[in-house]
Amino acid sequence: MSKVLKSETHDHDSMHVFSRKLTFLGVIFLFLTLGIGAWFHSALAQTALDTVGTSSGLPTENIAIIIARIIRIVLSILGIIVVVLILYGGWIFMTSQGDPTKVKKAIAIIKNTVIGLIIILTSYAITSFILDRLIDAAGLGGVSSVSDQYIEPLSGSLGGGIIEDHYPARNAMDIPRNTKIIVTFKEAMDVASFVNGYADDTTSTDLNVGNVLIYPTALGETSAFLADGVVVSYDVHHEIFVFDPVDLLGSAEEDTNYTVVLGDGIVKADGEEAFTGVYGDGYQWTFEVSTEVDLTPPTVTYVIPPITSTDAFDRNISVEITFSEAMDPVAATGTYDGMSAFFDNAAVYQMTGGQYQVTGTFEIGNNYRTITFTTDDVCGVDPCGDEIYCLPGLQTIQVEAHAATLGTEPPGALMTSGTYDGLTDICGNSLDGDDSGTTIGSDLDTVTGLDETGAIITNDDYTWDFTTTNNVNDTVPEIISLDPGVGEDEADNLDEVDVEFSVLMKATTLSTSTVSLWPDPFYEMWFSVHKTDSTTKTTVSITHPTLVSTEDGGWDYYPVITNDVKSSYQICLYPAYGPSATEGSLVGCEAGLGGDREETGEVYCCDGVRSSTPCAASTGGFELPYTPSEY
Repeated sequence: MSKVLKSETHDHDSMHVFSRKLTFLGVIFLFLTLGIGAWFHSALAQTALDTVGTSSGLPTENIAIIIARIIRIVLSILGIIVVVLILYGGWIFMTSQGDPTKVKKAIAIIKNTVIGLIIILTSYAITSFILDRLIDAAGLGGVSSVSDQYIEPLSGSLGGGIIEDHYPARNAMDIPRNTKIIVTFKEAMDVASFVNGYADDTTSTDLNVGNVLIYPTALGETSAFLADGVVVSYDVHHEIFVFDPVDLLGSAEEDTNYTVVLGDGIVKADGEEAFTGVYGDGYQWTFEVSTEVDLTPPTVTYVIPPITSTDAFDRNISVEITFSEAMDPVAATGTYDGMSAFFDNAAVYQMTGGQYQVTGTFEIGNNYRTITFTTDDVCGVDPCGDEIYCLPGLQTIQVEAHAATLGTEPPGALMTSGTYDGLTDICGNSLDGDDSGTTIGSDLDTVTGLDETGAIITNDDYTWDFTTTNNVNDTVPEIISLDPGVGEDEADNLDEVDVEFSVLMKATTLSTSTVSLWPDPFYEMWFSVHKTDSTTKTTVSITHPTLVSTEDGGWDYYPVITNDVKSSYQICLYPAYGPSATEGSLVGCEAGLGGDREETGEVYCCDGVRSSTPCAASTGGFELPYTPSEY
């Protein structure tokens, strides 16, 4: 009996000693963790910076990462031992039957084990945090672990690269069978890259199938349209290209998914490659075509200056027309200079003292739904030093959006030389200027009608008037709300990023060059921009793919709004007023807080903090990990 008691006592003493050693080991691992963390920082910091902006990451056999993972495994084992010791101490206490020696030893084992547990958990938390952050910064755990779920191959050129916009959008659904396919580039392109035989015949309209493929996704590239199966047109700047299939897409029986491939052989007008760097393999997207043909004509949904206002507008106002659907960009853009360029599918007239067409240019933006007119009369500069253009002052201004001549199958318009003599949607339907549900086009001999007063309707144009002052409006736009907010956690990874401005904004300045979204760590990610106007304000929305969720590590994302965005009065975002991370904070970027920003030179708003230098630099509490223009 005494031998048994002696054996038990020896076991209890051994466990007591082991529990004290466990505490000692926990302290050792705590200091080891801190040492490894400091070494990681010095060893990997430069490498992490060098690899940001690439999707390759660091070699997975990096010795620092291996050692850290070993530490994590050891700490996990120690955690298991802790559980065993606590259970053992509890068992001794429960079976002590009041023996003071056993009770004392049981309490000592549990006490030392709990202390060791606290130290081990601290060590584990520090190790996990340092390892996760440094692996992400180095590009090991980030890109490789989410590539299958989040990265869409051949997509990054939209927004981050050479492509400004396209229609249909990525993964769009319910696209009509008679749609055209449109791509807008950020620079002038070599037409021969898209038009077969253009180098020898500039009137050619055949598709260059060596660079552009359009085909039913399920059937593969061998089913792509032949060169004469697509009519190609383009704008005068060679930035917008329209691909119009000769035959209807899809079928009348079932929805059909289509793929469009823009190859790496496409070059810019200067001969340089269009797709370079991480986007060097080209661009590709898909959309789904319905069984229906679009026979609904487009209508006007909003105009600037607002038609409901009776006030006179300062003469540097930009004229904008927003439509109910995407418009054919070749038919909706152009210049009238009264000498060599006579675009008149839309027109602006000075009405006082006779009707005179105002010289200027119509451009398209807002996902092909808004056309913007800017005159060529320079009348000042904005805070960024850019020229401001003005309408005639103290005048009545009339704006006309012209319907196109109807073809043989109304509301489809008559196409001549690859374009139309009026405004049409992407499916070629002529403008329905009075929103009647039908269109009579621009030719009285084709169809006639009566307006609500009984007068004969000669066309389906959309027209409105406003008056101008002789003043130049210099109000600087401000960002008044952000969603998600500055530094916000747990943002929905599917929602658009919304930026609300204090005034109406000019559509053609809201591009992916001026409003962008960048992931950190960097990976190939597309984004596009569109706007919504209210009576007095504009909200700009950034559309993007599914962002990395918090369940998968939740990466950081940086929306960037440059001072090249402009109000409808052509005034840039300078100084950059915007919300701060803490509402009402005096160190934030709100207007009127903490002194005159123009005098202090803090004209930039970087992550909610004022800065005297652009936000791409490490200033003002904001650090973009790479320069967007590099990609």
